[in-house]
Amino acid sequence: MIKVSVIVPVYKVPLEYLRACLDSLAAQTLQECDFIVVSDGAPETECSICEEYVKKDSRFKFFKRGHAGVSAARNYGIEQALGEYISFVDSDDRIDNNMLQECYEFAKKNNSDVVTMDFYETKNNIDSLKIHAPKTVESSCFLHQILIGDIFGGMPLRIIRKKFYDKNPVIFPEHISYCEDILFWAQLLQAKPKINYLNKAFYHYVQDNNNSITRDYTDEKYKERKKFIQELKKIIPKKFKKDLNMAAFNVKMEAMSHKKLSLKDYVSFERTTLLTLIKSKQPWIVKIYLLFNTILFSIFNKSYKEYL
Repeated sequence: MIKVSVIVPVYKVPLEYLRACLDSLAAQTLQECDFIVVSDGAPETECSICEEYVKKDSRFKFFKRGHAGVSAARNYGIEQALGEYISFVDSDDRIDNNMLQECYEFAKKNNSDVVTMDFYETKNNIDSLKIHAPKTVESSCFLHQILIGDIFGGMPLRIIRKKFYDKNPVIFPEHISYCEDILFWAQLLQAKPKINYLNKAFYHYVQDNNNSITRDYTDEKYKERKKFIQELKKIIPKKFKKDLNMAAFNVKMEAMSHKKLSLKDYVSFERTTLLTLIKSKQPWIVKIYLLFNTILFSIFNKSYKEYL
């Protein structure tokens, strides 16, 4: 019986990172698992490396597909998964060799549909522990914490019971290339899984890969983030309206930090409420600046009610 299936999309990752990732999988102490490595149109050199591991370790399965994006690769990987639980690892990251063993045993002991955990940010081979303990594991509160950015919404920090997923199937949106993880959780968490928090870190989120799509912030990336907010509006119930407003605010603040946000866009795109601005984690000088400009805009446009 396969206890855990790990899904690994591969596309244009530096070879040393890819080998480190696959080595960390091969070193897993849990033998009853499989590693579903999906080439998303990856170059032949990367495919050759993946095929090496298939020959060395029967737990590896390799699938070659045309380039369609990480969401399509993950969706395909889920279709191939036979494990009791499914997990996700990005091909430029790595995991500790006891991760699958401990996560599986914890999930079984607690009869978990979802297990969430902490992680490491790794730069220059130095680990920085990131504690992401939820305030509560009740599903709607858990989603609330993801939407406002209190806990990380990434796929690799959780394992999911496959039977629960099969009863409540959702897919990664293939037309969105940013925060597809959060869109996945926004759907799955509405099915009210039993969530348990494992107070340990095994996953190394490597920050050295400058080719990663999360590193280079461009105008196009900002447009993708706005598309993510529009998609999120279609998925989440109305009771999360305040959380959506905070998520949109965080998108705008990220764009501002990269000098990609105009004042006009700040006040017009998913207009930030006063409550959201006050509750945000921005420095007070930034809050005052934004509030002042919002007031000026609302006066000249007679639209102050939209901010309340």
